[in-house]
Amino acid sequence: MRRWGQADAYALIGAIAATAVALLAKHGVRVLPGTVVLLAAGWSFVDSHSFWPRGVWTMLGFALHFALLAWGTAGRDRFGEAAMLPRRPAGNHETGE
Repeated sequence: MRRWGQADAYALIGAIAATAVALLAKHGVRVLPGTVVLLAAGWSFVDSHSFWPRGVWTMLGFALHFALLAWGTAGRDRFGEAAMLPRRPAGNHETGE
């Protein structure tokens, strides 16, 4: 059973790298700090999972990554209401107006 868990952890590291490549094209180097943190946490996740003490630091690394990734992909609006508003008016779909 341990092998499946390790395979999943390695798949997570691959997904982290793929996500970084996809976001790098749109958001530039701002996604790299979060990617570095998450790659380190992903590597630690292979054998520590969430067990004390290293696993706890691994989980905190994941949390830090998500905060850095949100910052890196937020653009100029930076979590304001403008980011929640539609970019263009919805219009009337029946008439095309």
